[in-house]
Amino acid sequence: MKKLFFTLILSLFSFTAFCNKILVPMDEAQANHLKAYGIAYWVLNQDEAIDWMLNYRGGSFLLPARTGIENELVIRGVSYQVISDADALKFEQLLASPSSNMDMMRLEKAPKIAVYTPKSKMPWDDAVTLALTYAEIPYDIVYDDELMNDELTTYDWLHLHHEDFTGQYGKFYQSFRNYSWYIQQQKDYEASAKKHG
Repeated sequence: MKKLFFTLILSLFSFTAFCNKILVPMDEAQANHLKAYGIAYWVLNQDEAIDWMLNYRGGSFLLPARTGIENELVIRGVSYQVISDADALKFEQLLASPSSNMDMMRLEKAPKIAVYTPKSKMPWDDAVTLALTYAEIPYDIVYDDELMNDELTTYDWLHLHHEDFTGQYGKFYQSFRNYSWYIQQQKDYEASAKKHG
């Protein structure tokens, strides 16, 4: 009888361990917003679906409660809270209410990301690549060759900066036009333009 009781108690504890969710807030309670986005991407990359709580606490994420996920949150310094499935259901009902300006979006796949930027740029030269690198979100750099070779269709998400496609030399021309690195960059851009017509 004791053995049966012990097994029943143990089963209940293991069942409740799987009936939790992890809330990753994206408001001022979050210690590391960029790493939190990286965690969301990482979980999707593990073939786990997540919920994005639009307009709730800055666009918080609801993740499955798994030991590996919780460990990764701790390693990356991301703030989180373990909540019950009942609380998660309350959030879902709150966000689905027509009177709220909120919604829950199910994310099921990690997008393949490309950033349109010159290959010579370092991650710290570009705010987007710097943020993605810090967040540990993988991305590819694409530029004119990939664009002209019709490779953009292999990506789910393309980040395109406010590039100057007018043929002007950019905002640094006045200050840096006589520097060797800028002269080389100008030659590279002009060669690429000639190559692609």
